[in-house]
Amino acid sequence: MPKLAISPTFLSDFSRLDTGIRTAALAAVQGYLSGDGDRLESVSGSPDPGVRLLRVGTDWAGVVTPADGGAYCLVTVRPTAEALAYARRLRSTTADRIELVETAPAPPPAAAAPVVTGPDELASDLGKSFDDWQITLHPNQHRIVDARFAGSAQVTGGPGTGKTVLALHRAAHLATRDAARHPGDPRHAILLTTFNRLLAQTLSGQLDRLLPDPDLRRRVEVVTIDSLARGVVYEHTGAAPEAIGRDALGERWREAAWAEGVPYSGRFLADEWEQVILAQNITRLPDYIRCERSGRVLHLAPEHRAHVWETIQRYAAALRVCGEWSYPQIALEAARLMAESGPRFRHVIVDEAQDLHPAQWRLLRAAVPEGPDDLFIVGDPHQRIYDNRVSLASLGINVRGRSHRLRISYRVSQEILDWAMPVLGRHTAIGMDDNADTLVGYRSLLHGPEPVVRGCTSRDDERAALGEWVRVWLEAGVSPSSIAVAGRNQWVVRGLAKELTARGVPTAPLDAADAPRAVRLGTMHKLKGQEFRCVAVVGLGEPLLPPKAAIDSAEGDPVALEQIYQQERNLLFVACTRARDALYASYVGTPSRLLPHVEQPARMG
Repeated sequence: MPKLAISPTFLSDFSRLDTGIRTAALAAVQGYLSGDGDRLESVSGSPDPGVRLLRVGTDWAGVVTPADGGAYCLVTVRPTAEALAYARRLRSTTADRIELVETAPAPPPAAAAPVVTGPDELASDLGKSFDDWQITLHPNQHRIVDARFAGSAQVTGGPGTGKTVLALHRAAHLATRDAARHPGDPRHAILLTTFNRLLAQTLSGQLDRLLPDPDLRRRVEVVTIDSLARGVVYEHTGAAPEAIGRDALGERWREAAWAEGVPYSGRFLADEWEQVILAQNITRLPDYIRCERSGRVLHLAPEHRAHVWETIQRYAAALRVCGEWSYPQIALEAARLMAESGPRFRHVIVDEAQDLHPAQWRLLRAAVPEGPDDLFIVGDPHQRIYDNRVSLASLGINVRGRSHRLRISYRVSQEILDWAMPVLGRHTAIGMDDNADTLVGYRSLLHGPEPVVRGCTSRDDERAALGEWVRVWLEAGVSPSSIAVAGRNQWVVRGLAKELTARGVPTAPLDAADAPRAVRLGTMHKLKGQEFRCVAVVGLGEPLLPPKAAIDSAEGDPVALEQIYQQERNLLFVACTRARDALYASYVGTPSRLLPHVEQPARMG
């Protein structure tokens, strides 16, 4: 009778699969154990002739290796293309001894600049300095910039479709129009807001170049949504609220769950508080019992909701006693205060809208009177890296009939998009207008070199390889400030900084305000909303991506675990699509299961 062992790492991987895939995998295993040996297929090109594929449905397969006693060992279950690529790099001896054969590309050639090409309407723009390129609007998008909308408008699109550039030009257009309508009123009439401080700094500097006239420029205030909220609360109360970060909040919620003895993880309680109670501004138990919990997979019966409510209310009260606030709480308070005092802007433009919390949207709705051209919103649900879901209509922001979907990318090459798109998996993103958002028909006008993926044998090898690729880009004439290097955490980033410094390569943080002759360096989160010619993303192996700490924080909660994996997919997708011309990715040992597998990584040049 056939026997099948299980790799020690298999169960943790298996638990992350969708229920349907797990069921199909179990059926395939059962079929094999029942004597259907034809289910195992040989793998051409594998360094180990004993490696086999076990078909799981039509689109997935298990990777099986020889084990002791004539048995086989099931190592992993992945989409068929990934499973095949993985199998071709696998050499096994026993169930607990599996080696990956490294197939790294040859060392980079002598200086060869990555070159992107595009259609005639972009040819001259591609020849500009990268600073000028970053504020270049596609000719077809001027109609959106100059449009007059009867109310709020929304623009969505995949990476490189020019959403942020469009928002910048929209701000400049509204400032010019506002100056003509209100020549004697030079106050901040337009708010341009985004998710974090780095993006706000970048937008502000680029807007300075678009609006060199001081009278026009002073009409636009560029600030993060959190800074706006804290400023409003301070203006009305004289005290700046003390915000507590997500990590600290998560730890407090874990302590609360343990102390209360509730059958839910701290992560579940934290998300229920932020994504349901604060998101809907619920203040009464009856309202919580009746509310919709969109996006929350775990069902809560009314009697269970009462217990969760009591636990959350006790913890929230303890926060208030300590004078500590979460960022959504600050936004809710600012929204309440602004609703009392009245709007302060004539127009609001929102960049990276997909990551704003509903409480922050309540503040933005209160910040501008409802009417023509009140809110102009740009974002991409597929680049959502925090689990904030929102229905704009439920918050009084109606974009129906005034939504535009951009499907043509002109800031990221098609080769990078082809490589990065599988990172997202089969997840369907829900847009801010409550509709499913799809990337069907999404394509790029640019073409460039294939991304390079390198597997390394050690951290030192990975750092040295990264140093060589950065050297090639610099020697090819790429400006240092047009190169970004990122890792999943600060530990990886510090090692990269030492390597580049030892090679004489100047570096600066990704959020540096001004460092024109330095390679930008930081975490993957800091790449959000940025744009570079060349990007290297390093440390993409297990267990760095997803981080073990993030997996552990789910505390076995399947809902939280699913959200963590999708957020990590989105984060990797965002990081890799920050490159216009060239993308380099590397890992040590076993590549992350989120990383698309390239059988023969292309050489640069």
